Amino acid sequence: MTDKTNNHDKALRMALQREQARIKLPEGMAERVMASIREQATLPSTNKEKTKPTLIARWWPMTAAAAIVVCLILLPRLNERQKLARYEGSYVEVGGQREDNLQAIRADIREALAMAEIAEAGIPQADVVQEAEQEIMQAADDPELHSMLERMLNE
Repeated sequence: MTDKTNNHDKALRMALQREQARIKLPEGMAERVMASIREQATLPSTNKEKTKPTLIARWWPMTAAAAIVVCLILLPRLNERQKLARYEGSYVEVGGQREDNLQAIRADIREALAMAEIAEAGIPQADVVQEAEQEIMQAADDPELHSMLERMLNE
């Protein structure tokens, strides 16, 4: 037991010496602090409040659970807002009036995206590229431009 006490005292003395060097404690202060620490260590604990769980210890599980529930409720909404932010500026005309509230037109956006995916799945990519090339070539009236476009497409 004395080895433990000696090691503890040595560690405290070393820590106090480091602190004294760092913050320039007055002479003799380290010894008074050590004496005070030893005195506190030898006193029996008579405070019964320490044995009772503190308010934080009693309520932290409920607080943590409440925080998790709040996160589970708010995160999907934030995620939905981030997804809708890509469509900022989108609008739908209803009864001649422009509706640009993304939350209100969310279903219309989803429907348009679903229709686009269906249309995209039905068209092979090679056909789309070939049709685009043909349209560009037909639009080129100048023979010089036509030959330059052919060179570009063949590269």
